[in-house]
Amino acid sequence: MKIIIPKPCHENWETMTPEQKGRFCSVCSKTVRDFTDTSDEEIMKTFSNSSEDICGKFYESQINRDLQYSYINSLFTKFAVGFIITTGGFISVNAQNSDSEKNTNIKGEVAPSINGVKKDTANYKNLILGGIRSVKIDDYRPLYVLDGKIIDGNQFTEIDPKSIKTMNILKGTSATSIYGEKGKNGVIVITSKKRKKEKVLIQTLENSF
Repeated sequence: MKIIIPKPCHENWETMTPEQKGRFCSVCSKTVRDFTDTSDEEIMKTFSNSSEDICGKFYESQINRDLQYSYINSLFTKFAVGFIITTGGFISVNAQNSDSEKNTNIKGEVAPSINGVKKDTANYKNLILGGIRSVKIDDYRPLYVLDGKIIDGNQFTEIDPKSIKTMNILKGTSATSIYGEKGKNGVIVITSKKRKKEKVLIQTLENSF
């Protein structure tokens, strides 16, 4: 998911009436939600699950970038830390070089439908969105692959870090070139340690009478 704001909103955040979820704008008669302290995952959930127009205040750094890659990095890091601590294992990251694709529209993109965004006059370089239409998008979670087989998120979290041999993360074209549309949100590829075949010793006992 990417939030793109091409046009400015002319209302001032500081003059709006404070409310529980943000501030009320008397001009558009809507609550402007403050997303400046909200994680990328929560932002994606908000816009994915709401059927209403959403007005919001964001930091400039939260705009015009792929939010799902931040989510997958966070998820990968949390899981990988335990993996490294318990096994000292190998982890590699295949990062996306996306400068040429920076402004490419992607499926699930959130774009403004009424107003837009402007830089706040405060020193925080905030952005205020107006009338963002939230849309239903495909699941933004990454694809999980264990030993060549696709698994779901629950199976991923149940993996014992001690059983992992290697863990890799693929993004962008590196993911879609291998896994197609399923890999558009990134892919976490895990190789588990192979269990050693136990030698079975068969001993024949002869009973003597």
